[in-house]
Amino acid sequence: MNNPRSMVVGWVSLITVAGVSFYFAKQSINERRRKQDITGERPSARLDWKQRVARDEAQAQQATSKEPLPSPDPVHGSKISGLKDDAT
Repeated sequence: MNNPRSMVVGWVSLITVAGVSFYFAKQSINERRRKQDITGERPSARLDWKQRVARDEAQAQQATSKEPLPSPDPVHGSKISGLKDDAT
């Protein structure tokens, strides 16, 4: 079962499958990038990780500032769930 020939066949098949998968994945990624370049969705400037984090934080801040206030709890009316009622 673990003779040299079967081990070679196993490794060769593993490497072949990995290479073919990489090839098709790379084609798919390049095609998606090309479409993004054409439509203008892909930024042309290269950012380092600090600049990307700052950009993402700014976008998150803008998104949270535009969100409407949460509506009252439909079961308990305007009461905040989890707090005890003063009457009880």
